[in-house]
Order: sequence, then structure tokens, then C-alpha cells
Amino acid sequence: MNKTLLKFTIGFVAAWLVSCQARVDSFVEIPRLPLIFPDYTGITIPPNIAPLNFKINEPGKAYEVRFTAGGEKPLVVRSGKSSIRIDLGKWRQMLQQGAGSDLQIDVFVKSEQGEWQKFRSIVNEISTEKIDSHLAYRLINTGYVLWNKLGIYQRNLENFDEKPILENKSVEYGCMNCHAFSRNDPDYMMIHIRAIHGGTFINRKGEMKKVDTKTNYTVSAGAYPSWHPDGRHIAYSVNNIGQNFCTGEVRIEVSDAYSDLIVYDSQEDIVTTSPAVSTANRENLPAWSPDGKTLYFTSSPPVNGLNDRIHERYDLLRIGFDVATHAWGTVDTVLSHRQLGKSISFPKVSPDGKFLMFCTSDNGYFTIHHPMSDLNLLNLETGEYRKMEINSPHTESYHSFSSSGRWFVFTSKRLDGLFARPFFSFLDENGNASKPFVMPQKDPGFYQTFIKNYNIPELITGEVKVSPLAIRNTILGPSVPAGLAAGVDTAYMKQHLSMTVK
Repeated sequence: MNKTLLKFTIGFVAAWLVSCQARVDSFVEIPRLPLIFPDYTGITIPPNIAPLNFKINEPGKAYEVRFTAGGEKPLVVRSGKSSIRIDLGKWRQMLQQGAGSDLQIDVFVKSEQGEWQKFRSIVNEISTEKIDSHLAYRLINTGYVLWNKLGIYQRNLENFDEKPILENKSVEYGCMNCHAFSRNDPDYMMIHIRAIHGGTFINRKGEMKKVDTKTNYTVSAGAYPSWHPDGRHIAYSVNNIGQNFCTGEVRIEVSDAYSDLIVYDSQEDIVTTSPAVSTANRENLPAWSPDGKTLYFTSSPPVNGLNDRIHERYDLLRIGFDVATHAWGTVDTVLSHRQLGKSISFPKVSPDGKFLMFCTSDNGYFTIHHPMSDLNLLNLETGEYRKMEINSPHTESYHSFSSSGRWFVFTSKRLDGLFARPFFSFLDENGNASKPFVMPQKDPGFYQTFIKNYNIPELITGEVKVSPLAIRNTILGPSVPAGLAAGVDTAYMKQHLSMTVK
């Protein structure tokens, strides 16, 4: 028997012997919660989430964990190691039966002296509200380290299955970013491809194409996107984006020298804009209201040198738009950076139209590099806003709502201050958010060794069915050029472009 097989056999037998032990009924009570990683204590979880596997950071030679919900018989996990892995089928059954009740977790640890210890019970809540079944995200290395090895993936949140939507090695290592979906629907998806084979990949229910959204009257192709609820129109910012390396707490700044807004009609392949959203100011980060009648966006003053480009702050604005006529309304200021003393970025409106979630940082809009970035919530009915109670001392950044609006995901570096991980929280009808929890992994120690960042997490209601091969073939093909919609003030746009792009 080789050493690897022998090691596996010994480990399996040890785990089997532990699992066959009688239920622990004699123990010393420890009047505190057990130390576990990840921190799955005091949280609210969906009834369809994957098992919350965790490590017990308490010294011992044997472990027992009992999960109890809805008055049912406990689900018991016994292990000779501190790593607790829960059977998927039993976990799923327990959550289904216990939806709407508490999930009690009792942790027992056998000390080196042979004495069992029981820690104070962990009490979590099982919501009756399901979360969307899948999460799409980009995995990317930090900064400039191996930046060209990246991919966009989808994870089934009801188990641990992860599949690639597209890996950039299949398109000659070009940059891929800003994937987006219409109303959390995996059948309506877009992905930007930068540099080699550049263009915007668009899928609408299996109809795929690559589009060049740059026109002679706009500063660039579409950058940051927001799908209209109709699944046909997409709002974009068009930017001149650059990176600057800095000293101090923020080492990299991503900023735009100039930017405007456009709306792209993916059926007619035409672009429209207006002098109201193509100004000397830098309009950025569009986000539709759920009724599709209002476009929220951020805006910052024109650049007057590199210092302004990096350190200026953004306001939150909105404008009406009619997709049937391409008629633009009047710009209205929703929140000024002067009110908050912070810069505003990444506005997202909840599906019920009641709340708008956004990030704040000391300056700029690209919050992933800002340790001081926080999540905020604006009640669109009352105008009240606040910094959310779920923030940590580390970066909280890009966020998106579930299709129901009751769950949201965001990236946070709170685990180690270095890497962005996806966290979930429940948002009730009054705007109160539950304690966030990190996306469960099969290996409880996964986040202690995984050195890629989760980027742009988007909740979707099912699996993206188009294959990576079909997406790749579309990207390697020619681009469809977008035309300019009738009614656009071309004289103004030509003059604006000449004054902006220098």
C-alpha cells in the first residue's frame, strides 16, 4: 500500500470511528460562543443556501456539532478534525423544514485531557425568502500581478458547483470586465472585451453578437453598464479611464479624465445621448430604476489636472428617459457630495423601487482600492439616507440586489484586509440589513489560501446556459457597428467631443 493511500485510509477510519461515537451527553459548559471560521454566528440565511461548512478554532482531539431547526431531529456532524463539513442532502432537508425558524448550532470539543466542552449555542435565523440560485463574478488577481489570467464564473449557491462563463485564455488573454444582466435574468447578459478582440458581447435569449458601441460622436465605446428592465436597452458611461499609482493607504487610483452617458438599443444597434448627460462634467455609473423611467448616475466636475482627476468627488443625479421615443428629461440632484462629505459611487435601486444602495469613499468612484469605502442606503420615498450598519473597517464595494430585493451581495475585504470576497445580507422592508455572511465553500479553509479577488458579484435567477465556446466564437468574430439614433444633436456632440478629447 503506497503512502498516499495509507494516509487516506487512516484518515477515513479515524473519521468513521469518531462518527460512530455515542452522542455526547456529559460535558462542561463554556459560557461563550465558540471561535469558528468563517464567522457564521448571529446571521440570517436563505432556506436554499449551500451548507455553512466551517472550522472550529478551538484546540481539541474530537469535535461534535449539532444543527437543530424547526423542532426537528438534530443534524449531527462528528469529526476527528476541526473542519466541519455538512452533508448537502441532510442540510437541504433541514433548512426546508426549518424555514422561518431559528437554526441552533451546538459545538462540542473534546479536550486533550479527554473532557468534553460545550460552548454557548450559536443562533441563526432561517429566512422564508430564497436567494437567487446563482452568483456570477469575475475572479482576478490583485493589482498588476498576473492580471491577464482571469475569468468570469458562475457559482450555484445551493451547492458548491462553479462553472466558467468565459475564461480569457480562450480569447488570447484579453481583458474581460463589466458583465451585467437584465433583472437578474441569465438569458440577458453582456460582457465587455478590451484590447484584443475588443467589443461588447451581448446575449439575448440565445441570440448572440459582438457590438462596437463607439460612434463618431461619443468619446469611447460603452464602459460601465446598466440593463434596462425591458431587456433591450443598456445604459453605458463612455469614459477615458486611467490608473495612477500613489503612496499612502490607497496605492492604486482608477479615475476618468472625461465621461458621458449613452443608451444603446440592442435590437436596432443604435446609440442615443443628450447634451444633458454629455457635459463638461464627468457623468458615470448609470443605474436604471425598476420601472425603467429614470436613470440614476454619478457626476463629478471637469478635470483640471491630475490632482482633480483623482481627488474630486461625485454627486448622485437622475434624469428621466423614455425608451420608446429616446426623449431625455431634466437632470435632478438626488444627493450632493457636500451633504455627505464623501464621494458617491455604484448606485443601485432595489427591485421594489424603495431603496437606493450606494458606496461612499473619500474621493473618486473606484472603491475597490479604498479601505474607507462603505455601503449606504437611501430611502427614495422619504429622502432619508444613512451609512449601513453592516460596514467593517475594511473595503465594502460593488453590490447587487436579488430579484426579490430581499437579499443583496457585496464585496468586502473584511476577512483579511487584502482580498475581496462575496458577502450576503438580508434587507427587510424597513431597510434593516442582517449581519453579512461570506459565500459558503466546500472547504472551510478556502478563504485562508485563495488569493484571487471576487469582482462584480451579480445575483442571477439561474444558470447561464450559453456555453463558453459559443461566447468565445462570437467574441472572435466581427463586431456589429452601432449607429447614432435619429434626433441626437450631432452639432452639439461634435463640438463637445472636440472640447473634451484633447
